[in-house]
Amino acid sequence: MKVPKNTNEAKKRSRRTTLFDLLLILGMVAVLSWFYKHSVARIETIQESVSPDSLSVNKTGRVIFYDAQNRRNVEVVVEIAESDYEQQQGLMFRKNLPEGQGMLFIYPDEKERHFWMKNTEISLDMIFINSRYEIVKIQPYTRPLSEKLYPSEKPAQYVVEVPAGFCERYGIKKGQRITWERFGAARQKKR
Repeated sequence: MKVPKNTNEAKKRSRRTTLFDLLLILGMVAVLSWFYKHSVARIETIQESVSPDSLSVNKTGRVIFYDAQNRRNVEVVVEIAESDYEQQQGLMFRKNLPEGQGMLFIYPDEKERHFWMKNTEISLDMIFINSRYEIVKIQPYTRPLSEKLYPSEKPAQYVVEVPAGFCERYGIKKGQRITWERFGAARQKKR
């Protein structure tokens, strides 16, 4: 039996349409894959630029510790944490904290404070300070990644976190005083 000519042409046309549709779909998949790959790479680049090690409150200053005779003892460069977010973030996810550096938490009021070490991978000394810039409590050698609460036990308006053992190395003790200032700003109230 002879197949009519128009049926063969219809089949060829159908095959061409199917082939064209297939190429179109493959092209779309290739384009979408390219966009996905570049989007993921861009997201990973953004994530790397805000990795936990690079998180910083981007506000700095210094804290000066005084000995029992009110003589300047040691100075620490600090990141300043004032907002709720900065204070909640604290030193979480940091892999290290170099000697001579720390974080100063500034609160608008003086009250008993409680800190913990959840998501904090380095041991710290926590120094609680009242509104008169007197050290009221030191919590030395805190345990990394612990949910144990470290209380100030007395009202505190400031907290300084420094590498574990700092207070022992420099003879920092309860009752001693500090001053602090922001870099690039007018001096803060002194002792």
